Amino acid sequence: MRSLVLVFLLACSSKQGTPTTGSGVGGGTNEPPATGCGAAKKKVGELYRAEAIAKKEKPERVEESISDNTAMVMNECVKSPDKVLGCINHISSASELEKQCLAQLDDEGSEGEALRK
Repeated sequence: MRSLVLVFLLACSSKQGTPTTGSGVGGGTNEPPATGCGAAKKKVGELYRAEAIAKKEKPERVEESISDNTAMVMNECVKSPDKVLGCINHISSASELEKQCLAQLDDEGSEGEALRK
């Protein structure tokens, strides 16, 4: 009986947990920062998907919404990649993306001037 207890104690105490780095708090991905507009597309899509789910959009509308919004961001990224990519790598929501990384739309519609030319 003693030998069984001894084996049990040795087995339990011999395995140390593997050390980890970091705070132990989850909630993000370990993806490296995007280095091109194409590389940022996945993160942008994920941000818009999270927003659509949070807003409880109709399921049949979610994919179209993600596609449209992602295309809008990618178009802006092509025009100004340094600004947009640097910003995308530091935000965590679609609303932050639109407020901080993209050209702001105005009430007068002057953002459409470029399309008319």
